[in-house]
Amino acid sequence: MPEDEISEEIRKEYEKTMKRAITKKTGTMTIIVTEDTYDKALTAFNFGVAGVEMGMNVSMFFTSRGINIIKKAYKPRRARWGEAPIVWKESFIKRRGGSVLAQLMYQAKDMGAHFYACYTSMISTGLKETMLLDTVKVIRMAEFLGLALESDIQLVIG
Repeated sequence: MPEDEISEEIRKEYEKTMKRAITKKTGTMTIIVTEDTYDKALTAFNFGVAGVEMGMNVSMFFTSRGINIIKKAYKPRRARWGEAPIVWKESFIKRRGGSVLAQLMYQAKDMGAHFYACYTSMISTGLKETMLLDTVKVIRMAEFLGLALESDIQLVIG
């Protein structure tokens, strides 16, 4: 989530999506994010928002390189050389009425998705808790496995 606040106009747009008639399912979903590319982050947050819209308790666990997504200074990167620039991708998404990554991140947070950072990944990458978004809780792998065991759906994005 970039440090810039999301505009009121964009907030109103995603509030419309929250009011859609969606069959509600109670349950839990755990999303594991292991890479920090724009496409992987976009996919993870699309699933997260959809799960919350359906009434599910959503936990997103960021590990390995995926932990970079929840840094305050996150700059999305392309998956491989020669791929379209992210600015182009976002303009394409916006033209077709979709939500870009920053919007989905705010939406997931505002709707109540839980963000967790892997303690071990933080140690190996040298990240400090102060470098992460305020809504992120740092947990150890065993704590995460407890969440995953109790979850109805587990998705790995990586």
